[in-house]
Amino acid sequence: MMASRMGLNRVRPKAIADASGRSGTALHQGLPFGAVMATAGASAVAGRCGLHILVVPLLVLAILQTLWLPVAGIWRRRATFRMECRAWWKLGPAHEHCGIHTVPLGLAVIAGGLVALAASGIARWPWPLAVACLVLTWVLTIVCLGRFLWSLVVCDCTLRMVGGAWFLVPAALLGAAIATDALAGFAPEAGATMLAALALAGALLGWAGYWVVALAALVRVWRFGLVGVPQAPWWIAMGCAGLAAAALGRVLKAPGSGWALHAFLVQAMVVTCIFAAILCVPVLVCSAAFLLRRCRFRAPAPWPPTFSTAVFALGCLETGDILQSPAFRSLGLAAGYATLLFWLVTMVWNVGHMGIDRFGDRAWGTDA
Repeated sequence: MMASRMGLNRVRPKAIADASGRSGTALHQGLPFGAVMATAGASAVAGRCGLHILVVPLLVLAILQTLWLPVAGIWRRRATFRMECRAWWKLGPAHEHCGIHTVPLGLAVIAGGLVALAASGIARWPWPLAVACLVLTWVLTIVCLGRFLWSLVVCDCTLRMVGGAWFLVPAALLGAAIATDALAGFAPEAGATMLAALALAGALLGWAGYWVVALAALVRVWRFGLVGVPQAPWWIAMGCAGLAAAALGRVLKAPGSGWALHAFLVQAMVVTCIFAAILCVPVLVCSAAFLLRRCRFRAPAPWPPTFSTAVFALGCLETGDILQSPAFRSLGLAAGYATLLFWLVTMVWNVGHMGIDRFGDRAWGTDA
């Protein structure tokens, strides 16, 4: 017994040192608000697909996830949380600072949903919550974007580091722009002009950032393939293009924009949406190949496909409305229904996986 205790005491400092060396990685890596983005995106696309009965329940669930995920994360990592928080402020390679953009992006989609809910006249309580959520979205977007850009300057960055999660960086700007434009439509005249200008700037910066990341990703895939980076986040490459098209479509009627800017926004929207549609083919083919050849269905289902399909649907629907194009509308509706199916399957799978982890296989009627 004494020997075992001494052995435990010898091992414990090493474990603590290992935890210290890994501190901050839980905050740097991963997609902490992936479920929030997917649920809020499903809420937004449900309304555009005519399934209005699902809009409020999904939006409320996204808000509950926003509140629950940080609490659950802090509780699960309570032993090393203080150490990880200190480590979060230390800059690492750029790829470690991509996943955190799911937080402002998830809040942006929720803010847009709250604005739409308040504008429908069902209730007035979403207005202050929507404004607060939008302010927090922009604060976190600026902080996360600043950390990412500074990490590119300070730390070495190689082409192999570029992955699908990098598209979350411009996506955060695009999501904030869409939510801002939604709020601008109901603000007083002076505030509406300021919000519309902010939305336009965010949409243009996000659109330009998307093509910068897309070019780097294309070169990376051409030279090195997809080896060394997770597969699921590559869906975001398609989704972010759709999100960019949706953002450009929303800011087309920004006050003060002349015909030249209007024409540019329309052309950029169409080109970006077509590019998103083209990306659907390799994304679906590679995903099917991954599921059939390598996936063993033992891990939690990823959320990026659901969110990416949702914002791809929104981009196609926005483009279809502006161009009066039945083709884009049909593609958007198909992607919208696929989003709801992806969300249902992913949620059921992950809840079942959590149950197995929590209670064991026998609780689910399977052999241990």
